[in-house]
Amino acid sequence: MELYRLLQQQGFGSRKECRKLVEYGLVEVNGVVAEDYRQAYQLDDIDELVVDGEPWQLQSGPIYVMLHKPDGYETSHKPMHHPSVYTLLPWQFGNLDISAVGRLDVDTTGLLLLTNDGQFVHALSSPKRHVPKCYEVTLKHPATPELVKHLLAGVFLKDDNEKIAADQVEVVDEITIRMTITQGKYHQVKRMVAAAGNRVMDLHRLTVGELSLGELDEGQWRYLSAAELASFGFAPKG
Repeated sequence: MELYRLLQQQGFGSRKECRKLVEYGLVEVNGVVAEDYRQAYQLDDIDELVVDGEPWQLQSGPIYVMLHKPDGYETSHKPMHHPSVYTLLPWQFGNLDISAVGRLDVDTTGLLLLTNDGQFVHALSSPKRHVPKCYEVTLKHPATPELVKHLLAGVFLKDDNEKIAADQVEVVDEITIRMTITQGKYHQVKRMVAAAGNRVMDLHRLTVGELSLGELDEGQWRYLSAAELASFGFAPKG
């Protein structure tokens, strides 16, 4: 593949923009400044790619990442009142159609998955998959046994004709619970807690499936490993 086409495939812009990157001497391949944007490369031939002084990890297929979403960011490509979570990712991802798997509210923090694999988005968003998501919930009022009982037994949400129940509820302290759900309804945790007679003050997603944030700091992101993808029944493409 010609170098400028490879750069375009990696999200560095239009064909013209990628040609200019090479012409301006801003692209290094395996430690050598590239001089001809028409030079052909195989991905396997490139051990190191540096563009405008920044190393780039070559992608041969869809991208899968996890982000530790901070408070005050909208899960939207067109945010209304706050910055977008996509500003926390490399700008090149904006040219590669990266989207979130579901959304976290602007005031909700924690684990957010993002990808440009539509099948992955559909599979994890499908209610038939029952992917568990665990949240740490800070409550306005104490976490009573009655609250836990209601959440596990199921509550009616507005406009729903059936009860929605939590899969697990663990009391952490007087005003904190850990709640696991497998649905994915709009504002589900907040609405369930409200229907059970309490109010959510802070919400933090701890896990999705078998994935957890681990040591990932707030505002940071990383690629998912092949083993992590396999935990959802997916294998890396490309």
